Amino acid sequence: MIKVSDYITKYFEDIGVKDIFMFTGGTVMHLIDSFGRSKKIKYWCTHHEQSAAMAAETYSKIKNDLCVVLVTSGPGATNTITGVLSCFQDSVPVVFISGQTKVKQTISNSQIENLRQFGSQEADIVSIVKPITKYAIEVTEIEKIKYYLDKAVFEAKNGRPGPVWLSIPLDVQGALVNEENLQGFKESDIEEKINIEPKNDEIEYIIKEINKSKRPVIIAGHGVRIADANKLLDDFCTKYKIPIVTTIMGIDNLENDHICNI
Repeated sequence: MIKVSDYITKYFEDIGVKDIFMFTGGTVMHLIDSFGRSKKIKYWCTHHEQSAAMAAETYSKIKNDLCVVLVTSGPGATNTITGVLSCFQDSVPVVFISGQTKVKQTISNSQIENLRQFGSQEADIVSIVKPITKYAIEVTEIEKIKYYLDKAVFEAKNGRPGPVWLSIPLDVQGALVNEENLQGFKESDIEEKINIEPKNDEIEYIIKEINKSKRPVIIAGHGVRIADANKLLDDFCTKYKIPIVTTIMGIDNLENDHICNI
């Protein structure tokens, strides 16, 4: 048996996460303890939750990889929203994890209509962040923790990347679970798959239009970096001598003094 918070820490260790950004709080105490004892993940304590979210966003952009944020419930969770929105709009893969009051103290468990708050420092953060995340859920089923983690990471990194949110009640964090019985998420579980790969006829159309053009220009944005295609862009524009302009998010796609960077 393993404590859920220890399993979550081990999960992120196993997928290669090296750093997390966090701000402490009561409803996330088990996760703070577990991450704090990790030998493979370094935690960075910020002055407030908004800076944790923005630090993770910047870290993920620079590394072009997943990052994790850990905050407490209620106002602690809502303080991250500016950073969550920025991650959503700029397609940045960040896993936000917030604590929550015990399951029996949550609004959803009470089933009281129009209730604004039940537990101490509680907020229905999942409903708040759903419009600005790719995936958001409150973890109430302990035996599905691996499934939720797998799906969150998959959604954050695949297709068009973006933020995801896991709200994990305090008693779920501290519960024990049999690691061997946990079932994971499979890509086949997704009913509707989004294919962002260009079709052959789309590629042929672009080639045709470039060949017809007398003064072609490439507008290179953040999608180039997300696709890890900076070298391909460099090779292509250099070979065909096509000038490039960039969006704000794509400003570092090429060196400033590159012959094609105008």
